[in-house]
Amino acid sequence: MRRDLSFVLAAALGVAPAVGCNQKSPPPGGAAPAPATPITVVKPERRAIKRVIEQPGTVTAFEETVLHAKLPGFVGKIADDPEKANRPPHDRQTDIGSRVKAGQVLAVLTMPELDEEWKQKVALVKQAEAEVVQSEKAAEAMKAGVTAAESLVTVAEAGVDRSQALYERWQKEVDRIAKLLGNGVGDSQTLDETKNQLRAAEAGQKEATARVTAARAAVKKAVADEAKAVADVVGAKAKLEVARAEVNRLDALRSYTAIKAPFDGVVTRRSVNTGDLVSGTEKTGLFTVARTDPVRVVVNVPEADAGQVAVGQDVRLALQGPEQVGKVIRTSWSLEPGSRTLRTEIDLPNEIGALRPGMFVHAKLTIELPAAWSVPAAAVGKSGDDAIMYTVESGKAARVTVQLIKGDGQFTQVRRYKKSSATDWTDVTGSEQFASPTAALADGQAVP
Repeated sequence: MRRDLSFVLAAALGVAPAVGCNQKSPPPGGAAPAPATPITVVKPERRAIKRVIEQPGTVTAFEETVLHAKLPGFVGKIADDPEKANRPPHDRQTDIGSRVKAGQVLAVLTMPELDEEWKQKVALVKQAEAEVVQSEKAAEAMKAGVTAAESLVTVAEAGVDRSQALYERWQKEVDRIAKLLGNGVGDSQTLDETKNQLRAAEAGQKEATARVTAARAAVKKAVADEAKAVADVVGAKAKLEVARAEVNRLDALRSYTAIKAPFDGVVTRRSVNTGDLVSGTEKTGLFTVARTDPVRVVVNVPEADAGQVAVGQDVRLALQGPEQVGKVIRTSWSLEPGSRTLRTEIDLPNEIGALRPGMFVHAKLTIELPAAWSVPAAAVGKSGDDAIMYTVESGKAARVTVQLIKGDGQFTQVRRYKKSSATDWTDVTGSEQFASPTAALADGQAVP
């Protein structure tokens, strides 16, 4: 009944009815209908896939350093570029495009107050050196004073022995004369004189003993003075080290007056002229130096392929001139939050400077994926966010949602599939039958 109704409608519209399940009505004007897309049935095959990742890239300098002034000062001189010796005087300065060597002076700053402070510190070093010599001489003198004091102790002790002997002599003399007087020989005057001599000898003995005590005290004082002199030497030497450290500090600061290239490279920016006042806070810096041998080629690989990129992998690079082959040297490992891409870097030699930062590069990374169940790419389609395929069951196409691995444009690796009525996934085993191309199929369509 429906077929009869279709004939009636077709007659009313003046269009011939379609014959066959895949035939369409001819377009107005009598043109011949397009041939139907042939439907084929395929089975998954285990196949290793070589996937080519093609992404644009950019040449960047291997290093790029912005040189700032550490201390405030005036630009006293922009250094001459040795390679411009034959140019006019006004064009001999280091400028953008100048090729420089590591340590080459690009500009010199003037800081008069720093120079004067340096001179003062140098003078203080000389003063401290003189004080060290003076204290060392004083220490030597104090050491000699200890020796002299010790010799005086020896002399004083000898005086004690001498006075003791003299005392004993006069003591015996008094005893002898007193004995003679007892026997009625001699006179009392001689005894009195002898006793006076004895008392003099006794006083001399006490004096000699006091001299020993004084000499020993003098030794102690000399030893203390020597120790102080030695400490003065240590203090003078420490003061000298402090003075030298101050000179070294100012030498370090004065070294900052020379703005030097950190490595071999090219000056890509110059922001100062002779006489400019710089403070070290300039955002643009004084010079920018780029290291251009080697250069980095930066390629941002999309998230879908990021896991397949590995260090050491070959990369074909299309630049100006012949195609070059490089290797992945490093990756950022983590993806950029915004673009969700993996920063991949390839280093290229650039001895003659043919590659310049900012140049465009077309990169091709070939990745060989392990063997997995694969089907022709035409057998896979999209429905919204899902990948779909059609299985062949009882001669009809049944749409299934599939989970894919990777593809190379000709074949696509499939992990598993799920029917619309199922809740669990089914792993692909190779026994399945899939219809292709997906674009020419509909769910439930008969498959010859």
